[in-house]
Amino acid sequence: MKPSKLKRHLETKHSQYINKDEQFFKRHENSLKVQKNVFNKFSTVSQKALVASFEVSYLIAKTKKPHSIGESLVLPAAIKIVTAMHGEAYANDLKSIPLSDNTAVSRRISNISDNILKQLLNRLQSNYFAMQLDESTDISNFSQLLVYVRYIYKEEILEDFLFCQTLNGRTTGNDIFTLINTFFENNEISWSMCKAICTDGAAALTGSKKGFRAKVNEISQSILFTHCMIHREALASKKLEPFVNEVLQDAIRVINFIKSKALNSRLFTILCNEMGSDHTKLLLHTEVRWLSRGKILLRIVELKDEIRIFLLEHKNTLAEHFLNEEWLAILSYLADIFDKLNSLNLSLQGKNTNILILSDKIDAFQKKNTF
Repeated sequence: MKPSKLKRHLETKHSQYINKDEQFFKRHENSLKVQKNVFNKFSTVSQKALVASFEVSYLIAKTKKPHSIGESLVLPAAIKIVTAMHGEAYANDLKSIPLSDNTAVSRRISNISDNILKQLLNRLQSNYFAMQLDESTDISNFSQLLVYVRYIYKEEILEDFLFCQTLNGRTTGNDIFTLINTFFENNEISWSMCKAICTDGAAALTGSKKGFRAKVNEISQSILFTHCMIHREALASKKLEPFVNEVLQDAIRVINFIKSKALNSRLFTILCNEMGSDHTKLLLHTEVRWLSRGKILLRIVELKDEIRIFLLEHKNTLAEHFLNEEWLAILSYLADIFDKLNSLNLSLQGKNTNILILSDKIDAFQKKNTF
């Protein structure tokens, strides 16, 4: 720009600076540069603090810890570590990380969850997928429906949790179908992209006339239905010969006698401590938990001497069983068998498995344990 035009601009627009010397303008220029650098540095630190907040919140969610742990433990611990390793100047930067319980962490986790769900829905809208359903009752007696999906994305087979929703009222096949179908419609997922569904074999899910399967077949006849192999293994292991089942029921009665009353439980614990036992408590049996029988029977076998003494002291007729070698032999047999079945059940669980792998494991188990 010509000097004459610059001079005219100064006189008309910035007349208050006409008599200022060159040093004044240099100082003014440097001041603007410093302000710009400070602003850029602040923006960079704030951006990094935001990223750090998301990373920590994600870890808190994955480890299922209380949201307050970020502000009460994680951040103070990080400040202590950085101060010790690099000095207080670096540690001060960590103080700008937002990790408050009610706002930052909860909001970050919610944002992460929404983003993950959005990505998953986008993949299911354009890729074929298979579903696995599990309907179960929680400790509050509410029926929960969990849905998992398996699909191919970028030439890789992936497994993800799709949703968990409460079934209000009845849990019929129609109710389950309505819940899933509503979710599909709200998120623009087509049933034509679903190629297989795995269920636990309950009538509400597999009924060919009124069940969930019947409702799905009205929409698509090409969907393949399979019965969960882990559930089939658990069902197969439930059937026992009458004389063996009687031993199991006796063992359960022993547990109930000791565990049903707080006084008996405390006295049994004292007895185990006095005898130097590795365990001081029996485990409760429940049919709902598949691995229950193996664990309770092993514990009874390990504490059979303590149980015999306790039952004799309380003049309980069940003590006679622990003096019967044949009964004890069957009990030990059951403990060994169910322990092996527990190991098989656990080996069938996990990600990235399929019907071929599971069949091979079951065949190997049968051959290994053939008498």
